Amino acid sequence: TPSSSSLSSTSLSSSSSLSSSSSSAIRSTRQYASATASSNGGDIDTATGPKLQVLSKISVTQNNGQLLRIRHRSSSTKTDMTFGLFLPSSHATILRSKRQSIPALYWLSGLTCDDTNFSTKANAFASAEREGIALVIPDTSPRGEDVPDDIDGAYDLGLGAGFYVDATEGPWSEHYNMYS
Repeated sequence: TPSSSSLSSTSLSSSSSLSSSSSSAIRSTRQYASATASSNGGDIDTATGPKLQVLSKISVTQNNGQLLRIRHRSSSTKTDMTFGLFLPSSHATILRSKRQSIPALYWLSGLTCDDTNFSTKANAFASAEREGIALVIPDTSPRGEDVPDDIDGAYDLGLGAGFYVDATEGPWSEHYNMYS
């Protein structure tokens, strides 16, 4: 919901003060958008930064705006992280012919969301396409077998519970580093 989420706007070529997992997604997004705009999926080796794996790529607008799900290894959470990336149809022309950046909006979802919630519920792609804006949609928290969960199964603590902070105490401090 909008009250439990935050928006950040920047461009694919500018820096940001978001969390390092989000920053990692941002760096990965810049590398992907500038180096591999025509990829059809699979592994992408970048000159710097994490190796990216395109999990899926689908057309989601009438003008062929693309939604990609991309996995990368996060140094802050020590897990594989997945983020969504919407690229408007104009991105290839702008980046290739003019070497310019496109504006991007970073959606930081709220508690218990992942990278798919915004994509499936917000109905934002047509507007982003019309405005020529990329959307970066990172996951909210580390996931995986080695990531500790709440013993009592509480929804607001442990696996899938996203807070944009760094945990300072075990067992959370190894993986729950969404701020740094």
